[in-house]
Amino acid sequence: MKKLLFSAFLILVLSATIISCNDKDYTKDKAGEETKSMDPAADLWSRISGYQNWSHWPGKQPFYKGTEPHGFLLSTYLNEPAYKALTGGSAELPYGSIVIKENYKPDKTLAAVTVMERIKGYNPDAGDWYWAKYKADGSLHTKEVDGKAMKLAGKVGGCIGCHTASTSGVKYIMTPK
Repeated sequence: MKKLLFSAFLILVLSATIISCNDKDYTKDKAGEETKSMDPAADLWSRISGYQNWSHWPGKQPFYKGTEPHGFLLSTYLNEPAYKALTGGSAELPYGSIVIKENYKPDKTLAAVTVMERIKGYNPDAGDWYWAKYKADGSLHTKEVDGKAMKLAGKVGGCIGCHTASTSGVKYIMTPK
């Protein structure tokens, strides 16, 4: 009887663990497989390592003039799916696209790295984009909201609000083609 109770308890614990892990807080690894994470922003920062070797935004070289809320000067990088879609004339970037914008001060000091990644099912109300704003060292920027420090990653209202109003000709993208 004790073995039966112990087995039932063990099954209950394992089931609860599996269910609690089945949420939408995921990212994709370098092979494109979904991975669960306690810190998707840290995972994203790790996966974009070496992005400086990616393609620049078509027609934009490093240190082009920026606008608020980004930097005075910008450098924008695209992973392969995003670059192919843009150069192919697409009006929407495909799932798996990553856009990285380096945000510089007037003296060309890196102030922030802003990243958007399109993840199927992540946030359909905002084009399924995941947003993150990192410091130059890879730690997340924060913003004080109601006396608490909020990490600028995930469904960031300021990013969504601005990018939803995109007029670039590409959904959720502000940089003109």
